[in-house]
Amino acid sequence: MPNILIIEDQEKIRKSLVSAFKRERYETCHGVSRENAVEFFNKDSYDLVVVDLEVKPQAGYEMLKTIKLSNPNAEIVAIFHPNEYDKSRIISYGVYDYVLKPFLLRDIVGIGRKALEKKQLADKVRNLEQIRDMDKFALS
Repeated sequence: MPNILIIEDQEKIRKSLVSAFKRERYETCHGVSRENAVEFFNKDSYDLVVVDLEVKPQAGYEMLKTIKLSNPNAEIVAIFHPNEYDKSRIISYGVYDYVLKPFLLRDIVGIGRKALEKKQLADKVRNLEQIRDMDKFALS
């Protein structure tokens, strides 16, 4: 079961996002504010991180760096205002995809589902490569 973290400072939106993912049967979904996010990164690893970057681009880019440093294999879905961030720069920080505000919950859940499918396939490839490498070592 994938482990999902939602980083959103507005409690009402955070609870709505967590509920939307849980309705889709993603049981291990946690919602936290930006200030508590690092604490969660230190406790667990996540397959998907949905993060609202707010309106301060420098702080948003720093949050993306923090997510990738603590969870390098996590897929990230970013939420932001269209005029606040450079979309190509967002992608260069390792973001799988983004949703512009205002957004629909179903859009974020749909993108999250695709991100998790991608991660699952990448994990399978990584595991097969490890098995192949072990077989090569055993045959040597």
